Amino acid sequence: MDGFSQPVYTQAIPADASQQSAPATQLEQPVASTSTAPATIAPVSAAAASAQVEPQPVDPPISENSAPLQPGQPRLFPFPEQDPNALPLTGFASVPARAAVLPNAQPYTRPPPYDRPNVELGKGLSRDPPPRRFVSEADIKASHTNGHGDLLRQPGVVREEEIATLTVDQLRKMGLGRAPSGFCYSARMTLHAPLPKTVDSNDPHPEQPARITGIFNKLLNGGLTSRMVRVQVREALREEVMLVHSEGHWERVRATGFQTIEYLETCKEFFERLSLYVNPDSAFCARLSCGGVIEMARAVAEGQIRNGFAIVRPPGHHAEPEEAMGFCFFNNAAVAAKWLRTVYGSGTQKDVNGKEIKMNRILILDWDVHHGNGTQRAFEDDDDILYISLHRHGNGFYPGGDYGALESVGSGKGRGFSVNIPFMNEGMGDADYLYAFQNIVMPIAYEYAPDLVIVSAGYDAAKGDELGKMNVSPDGYAHMTHMLSALAGGKLLLALEGGYNVNAIAESAYACVKVIVGDELPVMSSIGAASLAATNTVHDVRRMQAQYWKCMGEAVLSQEELSKAGKIESLSEVLKKHRLYELWHEYGLFDVEFNSPTLEEAYSNQLLVSENVYDADVLLLFMHDLGSMKAAYTAATLDSDLERTQLLDTSREVLDWAMEDHDFGVIDVNLLAHLATVKGQPIDAKRDKAREKELALYVWDQIVQMSSAQHVILFGSGAGCNALMDIVRNRFGLVQQRVRACVSVLGHEHPPELEASTGARNWYKNHSLVLLPSTHPLQEDARRAGKHQKKFGNVYRATAEDESRPTHLLRASMPKIKEFIAERVPITIAPAAATSSSSGGDIEMATRMASVEPTGAPAPAAPAAEANGSSFAPPAPAPAA
Repeated sequence: MDGFSQPVYTQAIPADASQQSAPATQLEQPVASTSTAPATIAPVSAAAASAQVEPQPVDPPISENSAPLQPGQPRLFPFPEQDPNALPLTGFASVPARAAVLPNAQPYTRPPPYDRPNVELGKGLSRDPPPRRFVSEADIKASHTNGHGDLLRQPGVVREEEIATLTVDQLRKMGLGRAPSGFCYSARMTLHAPLPKTVDSNDPHPEQPARITGIFNKLLNGGLTSRMVRVQVREALREEVMLVHSEGHWERVRATGFQTIEYLETCKEFFERLSLYVNPDSAFCARLSCGGVIEMARAVAEGQIRNGFAIVRPPGHHAEPEEAMGFCFFNNAAVAAKWLRTVYGSGTQKDVNGKEIKMNRILILDWDVHHGNGTQRAFEDDDDILYISLHRHGNGFYPGGDYGALESVGSGKGRGFSVNIPFMNEGMGDADYLYAFQNIVMPIAYEYAPDLVIVSAGYDAAKGDELGKMNVSPDGYAHMTHMLSALAGGKLLLALEGGYNVNAIAESAYACVKVIVGDELPVMSSIGAASLAATNTVHDVRRMQAQYWKCMGEAVLSQEELSKAGKIESLSEVLKKHRLYELWHEYGLFDVEFNSPTLEEAYSNQLLVSENVYDADVLLLFMHDLGSMKAAYTAATLDSDLERTQLLDTSREVLDWAMEDHDFGVIDVNLLAHLATVKGQPIDAKRDKAREKELALYVWDQIVQMSSAQHVILFGSGAGCNALMDIVRNRFGLVQQRVRACVSVLGHEHPPELEASTGARNWYKNHSLVLLPSTHPLQEDARRAGKHQKKFGNVYRATAEDESRPTHLLRASMPKIKEFIAERVPITIAPAAATSSSSGGDIEMATRMASVEPTGAPAPAAPAAEANGSSFAPPAPAPAA
């Protein structure tokens, strides 16, 4: 172990010494700033004063590479000698100027000029032939005469006659003649740690030194490091880092190594805005981390090792060309990929076996749970590097924004060379990731045919990581590694990125390394089918990438191209009109028009009510999805086979039970989860969520509150569950008086959470039934079942046979739903149902429960609309034409 075998030059220069040794023109100019904070300005020499130009009061625009300006954050100029009229920087670039604007100003220490270290790249590894494993007697005798000493004393050398005595395990550990796998690790990278005054001892920072020591110890104790070649870690050079980052970024990161601990502690809040922490050794560790990945990439490219795992930190995939952020300083994977293209792109160099090295196409596969914004930004318009990322996206998940969405495909000649697979939900597991691998990652990778594969191997999607909240197992990571090993002739490099549960990342890394050294792939137990959310995401990505990759097999025409062929009719509009016609003739449900123009535009033909909606004693508010379309289509053109396409509508079973069996009053709201609420505009999740809430409250205020029903049932399926929760949140005082049961049927999506501030959790727990499939991620953590009940209601674990789709789960769970409602609502039998022999079982159960008193106090008379703050008049029921 190298430990601290090399000196670390990170001592800060004393302020007095630096002022005495530095030229006057460097330290005596004031720092330009628009901040109102007090600043200590050194006196200016007469010569400098005469040459100094008074800066004009300009407010130049912020550079597009700067971090967004926070409220109250001053715009600072990075260095004293910078032109005051130049563009100010607001991100990591502004750190040096903070020394002059702090209340207790400290002089900023300018680092000495950069001196290139005397480093011989690839020393030893690229020039020496790989060690020979088996030797003959002639080889042994020759070694005594050619000056090489006793050959048998060298590691890894075995006599040919001893081969027959070796076991299979011993032969496997020796690599069976193949080039070995490699790893790199340096204990010096543990020097990057939070300063004591910037972190709570009871709440350690997630990016901690134990991340790499835990992985290394796991590999060491598991016997894997003894089967691998250790590649020496070195510092990355300025010229190498500048293949991706600017020289200014290099200097700014390097400058932190020359500051005092006291000064860096005053920058705590600033660095936290960038999701960073910095100590005087951070820049040194960042150079080691980047240099280690470069050396691993070089060893793989030159054939010295077959593949490898780089145990490095700090991570890198968030670091952008001009910005350090998200625990990252230099983008290790991006620099290594650019280094390979630069050094071996000409194709004139040969590997250790004498073969020509080709590094024309590099694939970077990022399975970290966060989007690698820095890596994609580095190759935004580059068609030599293919970037594929599987990550959690949306709802403000770091790094936030739209960069990393499936529409983010690169620009210029790099369009199509950024492939983002953004999972919108937490809880994704092995089935979801492997489904994305088999349908997106591997087909595109085979078509691209890379010369080397770099994996940004973050393990924060692992089961047990509280930041990622995903459920990928070590075996899942092993299978993904195995699939990637089939590319580029096995030239594969895994470089550690995120992952903040030390035990989870150690187990996951161990599983990956076992694959690359040649052990058998672990046998996975049944992982089930991919979730509905994952299959929807993969399908959307295929549609988006079809215009760039033939293997996606979906020729999607634009609206403009389709309109030239004939009239375009939205299938959703056709189905809404069909449902309106069918439910009028079968159940007597008629359409209600909205007196709100926005709601009428968004939800026309989707609000249906029964004739007794205002008079029935029991009222069912049923909010649900349209159903499940079973379509057969041609993959090449996405043309549906209309003759074989069918609509599965399980809502009919609910309507039969409510209207035919029990004569409930019914409000049927048909929600389309993936359709924009404004015609002609794309889906806007925030806008559509607000419109959905407006619809739910409108239905409650204008229909439910105006009815004389003493017993109300809220019933949601799929997308309708969120709308029903909006009613509970915003009308709880009225809800608890009249609502007897709240039923939600969901698939693998996250159930809506009821906040503690509503004061409704205890009531909701006693009146709710939340049906989730047995494979739902929420079901796996039995230890937190109590907390789940508080936030999500009375969660019911469906049977193993129930499917994960709400349409199928609804039908399978109807007996449980009927039993739950019958315990809370006085059910009577409709005359038509009483004479029918087909529903005898339900009649007997309902008759037994007819005398049961409902829970809760009886509801008072329906209040006026003004009591709810609503000025709407109740709609006039009228059958649709």
